[in-house]
Amino acid sequence: MKKIVVLAVLLLTAGCSTYTSRMEVSRDLYYEGQYQEALLSVNKLVKDASDNDIYLYLLERGKIRLAYGDYDSAIVDLQEAERRFHEIEKTYSVGEFMKSSLISAEKIEYQPESHEKILINAYLLLAYWLEGDVEGSYVERNRVNNRLQQYTDQLSQADWEKLDVPFARYLVALLYEMEGLNDDARIEYDLIRKLRPEAAPPEANSNLTEIAVFTEFGRAPVKVSREIRGYFDKKDGKLFAVFLVPGIPQPLIFDAGGAGGLDLTDPGVIFTFAYPEYQRQPRQVEYCAIVIDNVEASRTVPLDNVEETAMAAFKKKQGSILFKAALRTALKTSAQTKLADKGGAVVDILGKVLSAVERADTRSWQTLPAEIQVFRMECEPGPHAVYVRYYGEGGRLLGTSPSCRFKVEKGKKVILYFPGPS
Repeated sequence: MKKIVVLAVLLLTAGCSTYTSRMEVSRDLYYEGQYQEALLSVNKLVKDASDNDIYLYLLERGKIRLAYGDYDSAIVDLQEAERRFHEIEKTYSVGEFMKSSLISAEKIEYQPESHEKILINAYLLLAYWLEGDVEGSYVERNRVNNRLQQYTDQLSQADWEKLDVPFARYLVALLYEMEGLNDDARIEYDLIRKLRPEAAPPEANSNLTEIAVFTEFGRAPVKVSREIRGYFDKKDGKLFAVFLVPGIPQPLIFDAGGAGGLDLTDPGVIFTFAYPEYQRQPRQVEYCAIVIDNVEASRTVPLDNVEETAMAAFKKKQGSILFKAALRTALKTSAQTKLADKGGAVVDILGKVLSAVERADTRSWQTLPAEIQVFRMECEPGPHAVYVRYYGEGGRLLGTSPSCRFKVEKGKKVILYFPGPS
């Protein structure tokens, strides 16, 4: 009976909704290609967002607007978020680090990972180009290049291979070619070749008439909350403890020296140690093929595995995340005191539960794809139509994208973008 009471109390620590759960509807609609409905859903999240989350929600909405073809609005959202994130970065200090160690991470303003900051500017570049603002895209190209240098130049070779953003480099190189800066383009293609040799073109040539198609598919991994819940009590040198651990169906019970379980007249300490964990998302699409003027030309080539980059970035920080979560839980637990209340011991237990809960920060940019691929081909000047076929396991056709009609001038290049399904 005592053990049942303990478990019932521990279950009370199951917490409120997380960022991942709040984004679920908008995220599902986005990956299903229902962009208008996804916008309606995310607009409500933006309206209700706290100061700590608002700019992350703007990233989500900006990405959805880009997929929907509302390039002006996408630029507004992405620029506002990008501006704020770099303001935070410039003012981040040792004091802020200590604050983030002592206060629950979700109560501090969100700051994206380095590869996400690069991607913000890459998608801004893409939005400017697709909108038809060539000069704006050249300006943003320079900003992307600066971000790449800022966040990747100081990395070791091993970390660079995991954390670089070839998609951003490819956009930079393409726009260098368009501007006639072939030497600058070649430098970027050489770096891409070290990571994705099959994706880099054989040379940079400003005079070729070409199309470059970028396709996305799969879902970015999401952060989920993992909690270790526990109760422990020590009397007369005897320890009694119960732990609920993720992945273990039965509670772990530790009773040293016959402590006798839960004593409602003099309860011990109840705590929740919560930490985030990245969770890969199911993927249906195995590969894409580009159809030009009703002829299936070729498969797209893998360019950027965003999923693996996110996992590597999180793994690099995981030790710090776990340390901060453990420190906050220890401080909360040690600070617990008995509540003076007529309700007696049960109220005392509830008070300790509420004061010792630690919530995991599950915020991340969740409308990113798992993978970005590229197709590039020299073509005849004039009008063309392009769409994408999505194939699953065993070459099964899953569906197609809407068709995009365009015109390419002799000696020019056209960039096309197809956000894809999961």
